[in-house]
This record gives sequence, structure tokens and C-alpha cells, in this order.
Amino acid sequence: MALVLAGAAGAAGQTYHSGQNLQPVFEGWEQNGDGSFNMVFGYLNRNYEEHLNIPVGPANRFEPGDPDRGQPTFFYPRRQRIIFRVRVPADWGDQELVWTVTAHGRTDRAVGWLVPEQIIDEQVIAMNRAGGGAPDIVNAAPAIILVESTERSVRVGEPLTLTAIIRDDGVPAMRPARQSRPPGRRNALGLRLAWIQYRGSGTVVFDPWSAPMEDHTPGWTPPPIPEDGRIVTTARFSEPGTYVIRGMADDGYLYTAADVTVTVTP
Repeated sequence: MALVLAGAAGAAGQTYHSGQNLQPVFEGWEQNGDGSFNMVFGYLNRNYEEHLNIPVGPANRFEPGDPDRGQPTFFYPRRQRIIFRVRVPADWGDQELVWTVTAHGRTDRAVGWLVPEQIIDEQVIAMNRAGGGAPDIVNAAPAIILVESTERSVRVGEPLTLTAIIRDDGVPAMRPARQSRPPGRRNALGLRLAWIQYRGSGTVVFDPWSAPMEDHTPGWTPPPIPEDGRIVTTARFSEPGTYVIRGMADDGYLYTAADVTVTVTP
């Protein structure tokens, strides 16, 4: 009996680098000034290393209505919170909005609906994204301005220059990440710019790389921000296609995103 229990405990604590499913997550809903609502979603990629690429279609869809509601098709490892919003009308009522994703043969769903217990605001978002909670402080989301067009084109392997100007109110103050055993979610706080791949069939490499706020970056500290807030990044694409890449001005509690659609030719 002892051997069986030990084996079960070991399996329960096992981590997987690849081959696992992806769980969509309904984070909650927001009410807009015009009476409409935002359904807010994120996800848990159960792999610790594997990035999943799942195009919009039967394996990555919304119901009812249009299967494409702006969801990502490129999924980073582990838990990614507050990734996108789907606006629904003021008369949505008690309807459900379902996001279904199939990965490695397993299908999982997130069901969004306007249950009162799941209303969220910026304070709730900050508490969830910071890890370990966030104090009750006044904090404005950072601002981001893209210098170049949001519609770009480039050839495979050639560098695409991305220039962003980011600003923040200085809240929260910069806090280096703390190492812990085992690693926890006490990630670094403070303004940073992160570029991520949001959609696209190939792989995008950003230089310099900067981590967004997520569970899987313990020990990482954001680099200093230039006084003028201007940061230049290059992106290279591995294969032709249409990509969406996202710049995130992130202070560790809240973020503001700006998307760029890139047409990549051979």
C-alpha cells in the first residue's frame, strides 16, 4: 500500500514539458459605460515548454455565433491571465458564450456568462496578475504608442523594426523578483514592454526579449526603461503567412496592448 501511495503522489506532482492539453479560462466579465459587457478570457497551457499553435476553426472556436472572436491562436506555456475580451450587447441576458479548444486530442471549454459573482474590475485584475495580491491603491494602466503602422510586411528571416513609446504613473513601484524554493508567483513589478506572438502559423523571435507578467517567470526582473519611454525591438518570422503580434505595456498589475498585423512573404 505504501508503494502505491508513493507512486500516486509522484504522478500528481509530475510536470510535463509537452504533449498536454490547453484549458481555456473564463476570467470574469466587465460592464461597459454603454451598457454592453466584456467577457474576459485567458488560458492554461498545461505544458511547461511546448508552445501550441491552434488556428481558428473546429479546434479553436467560439459559440454561439462567429467562431472567431479575436482569441489567440498561438499559446504560450502555463497560465496566461486576462488575454482578451469579447464584447457582448447589453441585452445578452443569461446566454452562455463558450470557447472550445482541442489540443493533443483533448477538448476543453470555458463557459462565460453574466453571473454576478464573476464581475471583475481593475483591482481584481491586478490581484490576479500580480500573484500574492495587490494593495488597495490607485493605479492607472500604462499607455503604449506604436510609432510605425499597425499593418506591416516583411520577408521571412528579415528583421522587422518595432518602435513603441510606453508611459506609466509609477504605480506599482519597481520590485525585483524574489527567488524562492519552490518557485512562487512573486514576480517582479514595474513598467516593462513585452512583445508576444498572438497569431500566426510559424514562430516569431523578438530581440530583445522581455517577459510579460505570468506565473512561469520567477526570478526575472524587467530592464530599465529609457527616459523618453522609446523602446526599439526587432522581430523575425520563420515562415510566410499572416501574423498578429502584440506589444504590452505592463506594470505588473495592469497592461495595455497594441496589436500589429504582419504579412510575411517568402
